Amino acid sequence: MTGMTVWFHYDEMTDQVHLEYEQDAEPIIELNKKLANDNEVTREGFKNEFYQVASIPVGLQMKWLIDEGLDIYDDNAWPQIKAKLNDPQYKYLRTTNARWGKREFKSSKPQEIIVGSN
Repeated sequence: MTGMTVWFHYDEMTDQVHLEYEQDAEPIIELNKKLANDNEVTREGFKNEFYQVASIPVGLQMKWLIDEGLDIYDDNAWPQIKAKLNDPQYKYLRTTNARWGKREFKSSKPQEIIVGSN
């Protein structure tokens, strides 16, 4: 469902379990690029006051959670997520070339962000 493959490894010597996560995020990234380069999609979203800002593959969500403790489902984490989505390093996650600006919303979350892409 999520496109994630989870590998279960058991080490008999240490009696420890290790989980390895894998996802082919390329289709998500390619769709993000296509949407970001389609100015009509962004323009229509702005006109309707509702637009998709980004699509974050589940594998990257897991990495952020494990490595940084950054939970995309935690409202308190959104200032950090917003900073990441505005960072050129994560441009491939964005579905619009418009910058997520400083305009204040009732919530610090974007109007729409897909967090469970497959």
